[in-house]
Amino acid sequence: MNRFRLYFLGASLLVTLGAGCIQFGGSKTALGPSGMYRSSDKGETWAPIVSLPTAEGVKSMAGVNVFRVFTDPGDANAMYLASRNQGLFFTYNNGSSWSRSDVLAGKYIYAMAIDPQNKCVIYVSDEGHIYKTSDCTRSWRLIYTEERPSQRPVSLAIDYADSNLIYAALAGGDILKSVDGGTSWRVTKRFGFPVQYLTADPFAAKRIYVAAAQKGLFRSDNAGEEWYDMSGNIAGYSGALNFYRLILHPSKKANLFWISKYGILHSEDGGATWKDLQLITPPGGVNIYAFAVNPQNDKEMYYTGTILNEKGVPVRSTLYKTVDGGKTWVTKKLPTNTIPVYLYVHVKDGKVIFLGFTAST
Repeated sequence: MNRFRLYFLGASLLVTLGAGCIQFGGSKTALGPSGMYRSSDKGETWAPIVSLPTAEGVKSMAGVNVFRVFTDPGDANAMYLASRNQGLFFTYNNGSSWSRSDVLAGKYIYAMAIDPQNKCVIYVSDEGHIYKTSDCTRSWRLIYTEERPSQRPVSLAIDYADSNLIYAALAGGDILKSVDGGTSWRVTKRFGFPVQYLTADPFAAKRIYVAAAQKGLFRSDNAGEEWYDMSGNIAGYSGALNFYRLILHPSKKANLFWISKYGILHSEDGGATWKDLQLITPPGGVNIYAFAVNPQNDKEMYYTGTILNEKGVPVRSTLYKTVDGGKTWVTKKLPTNTIPVYLYVHVKDGKVIFLGFTAST
């Protein structure tokens, strides 16, 4: 059964089975539902996209806490939701309905990478393992095990020019590389401090970035063999080393956005220099966990601002939107008061925006 037949099966179940409720580890809280939401009018209105057809009926994913969401570079309507201790979920119909991977059920999914040349080849990591599927999630095999708790695989990437070239970042600072599609691995760099994120540049073969809280940004242009500190003037902005997200521009080469406690910094030269994006919120005024650029119009950007109390519980969150490159901003109400951690503007339809929420950071 291929992924498209799975989609039609899901749609059939959605029509023929009665509505139900499913309980996940982080089910509904006093804050409201988590999970995924979609706007078809650039953030003016939102609707939950949480239908999960199963053999027992149509369930709800409103209790799923989003960690990250990964989009398929070869299929604009395919997304994969990595959850916090609730496993991996995926959709092939733009979020209208979801399926879940039974093999990965109940796991904290830290990282994922989708082969840009073959959308059925996917790599996923949990607390101490890396798995690979070559048949669109129908079966998985273990390709790497890490027994050291401090070195769990926190990020994965595939080189856009060579699908056999796989990268993995371990939490403690080791960078691994495989040149045979994950069959074997070797360490190319030991940073010696914790790292949080690794990504491959879709516009430059063998270029990868690694982000580390309190240490900054590092870049390799030769598949991880040599590294350069690209933090530049990041440290000059108060709180900017308190890293949240690294976002690569969806359509412009060498354009990066560094999201931190300070706010949002922008580089147009692959991280060599940085300037701050002028936001409506003051530097350090809110926690920015989600940011996105419209791939069809980079003057149109979105970010979320979240205020937490002393216990880390969200007090309120707001969506901010600009259509003139940051000169002016408007605010939009969010559909739930859990924490927004993922923003994505559809690569082919700029009116469609996705938001992922979690009950805690």
